[in-house]
Amino acid sequence: MPTTPTDAADAFYAAANLMLAGDLSGFEAIWSEADDISQLGPTGAICIGRAAVMEQFAKEAAMGFEGTLRADDRRFVESPEMGLMVCVVRTSCMTKAGGSITVDIGATTIFRKEAGHWRVVHHHTDRF
Repeated sequence: MPTTPTDAADAFYAAANLMLAGDLSGFEAIWSEADDISQLGPTGAICIGRAAVMEQFAKEAAMGFEGTLRADDRRFVESPEMGLMVCVVRTSCMTKAGGSITVDIGATTIFRKEAGHWRVVHHHTDRF
């Protein structure tokens, strides 16, 4: 498990790339198991609580995207118990229908230190 917000951000985007390939195991590991987590993603769905967040990611994983997400221009702010990262996410994906998607997305991710490890408690993305 990550011991710094930077490590948690690396784990989050590694997990996001696995999710694009249909594997949610990385997200299940990096997200907090607490029920106060939330996510507002590119689909526009506002998800509150662990069950709703994981359900939304399961839907996104099933969409059949193939590609990569890369977090560039990362900026961190942190305290002993909370951390925040803003970045530009560079996407390059293919749909099941074979269409290419290349989009830059603004993203904010909030981390919380839980039992000595950093976990995601909120993630928000918006297209520029």
